Amino acid sequence: MKRQKNFALAIALALSMGMMGCVEEYQEELPPRDGLYYPIGLEVHPNGRFLYVVNSNFDLRYRPDQGGTVTVIDTETMELLPSASPYLPSFGGHVALNENATRAYVTSRKRDQVTVLTVADQGQALFCEVDGERSSDTRPCTVGRLPDTREGSTIPRDPFGIAVSRTERTIGGVSTELDVVHLSHLSGENVTALTFPEGNIAGATLRSGALIPGGGNQLALRPGTQDVYVVGRDSNRIEGFRPFIDSRGAVEAIVRVASSAVVRQGTRMDARGIAFDESGEWMYVASRRPNALHILRVTNGTPQVVTSIPLERRPSEAIYHRGADGVARLYVPSYRQGIIEVIDPELEAVVDTIEVGRSPYYMVVDSPEVHCTAPGQRCWGYVSLFDSAPDGERRCDDDAPLCGQVAVIDLDPDSETFHTVIDTIE
Repeated sequence: MKRQKNFALAIALALSMGMMGCVEEYQEELPPRDGLYYPIGLEVHPNGRFLYVVNSNFDLRYRPDQGGTVTVIDTETMELLPSASPYLPSFGGHVALNENATRAYVTSRKRDQVTVLTVADQGQALFCEVDGERSSDTRPCTVGRLPDTREGSTIPRDPFGIAVSRTERTIGGVSTELDVVHLSHLSGENVTALTFPEGNIAGATLRSGALIPGGGNQLALRPGTQDVYVVGRDSNRIEGFRPFIDSRGAVEAIVRVASSAVVRQGTRMDARGIAFDESGEWMYVASRRPNALHILRVTNGTPQVVTSIPLERRPSEAIYHRGADGVARLYVPSYRQGIIEVIDPELEAVVDTIEVGRSPYYMVVDSPEVHCTAPGQRCWGYVSLFDSAPDGERRCDDDAPLCGQVAVIDLDPDSETFHTVIDTIE
């Protein structure tokens, strides 16, 4: 029997139950940490040396509480680092680092949680730290309710998209840096904000607010502001919000700062990706239903559509990158077609297509602090291939414990291999 049958069944059941559902889980051992399986979210350490890949356990093969992993990859050797890669609750989504790369925050839908991981000094490992001890078992480092009592607030269903900002408060006479973690949810109407003092779970707070009908796939911070924007997964809306954080560092409320339509009234848009340019004046939204990239201008905080560009079927993200040649480009994975479409926002047109392999989902670009600054310098994009078979087959089968790859794309405009896959990690 092919794993594709299990995969198709899992998808059908998950869709019928709101993308989560009551699918019967496999109760196998912990998942392997020496490979990729149904990878989704990606993040690059600021030093550019290490890539983090969220493996989702989407076919339900492994135990629900620790059925996923975050794989740490050395980008100089393209080697996976199993001992540096912690476990996660199943149905992991996206990962984001805080401002100084001391914490990595990961969403998981299986138990509606965020996992708070400590990042090693050079980024070479992720782990759960308890009483000074490092562990790959992250159960003590997951957050689903704050405070962790019956009266505590809970993270709403299906946390998926994530963005992290930072603010400061004086708490007990001491200046304290707070990581502010923003979440979108694949179902319901909520967005969520959490604060972690100095990146710690102790003293963390959370608040959710009904903001986006039908849920949101991804969200993004607008550069130069504390405003966060989320687009509808089952509506035509785009909403901006800002968490109100009191003097004690607690999230007291979710405050709406903008609201507008992306597509015409009555259309149920399925938005998948959202990105800003460096100035925060231009916003880009990739959607299914319709398959398009929408270019919006943000005026007084409110986005308004300027134009929409037709795309191939099932776009899954929108990634903004200004190349070393000074040209801004949008990279949009087409999950159905196995390509990345490259859009020039100035020309308002698709200018290139990159063949990457089966089911591209998410993409991240090399660290701008050390790469991509001049023509001829290393500049790579990493693309998660959700259900691409590692052995080159189109589909995975039940005998193979792993499923999924990461494609590496050359983004140096001065290179002979510009906009081609130069390596595949599996």
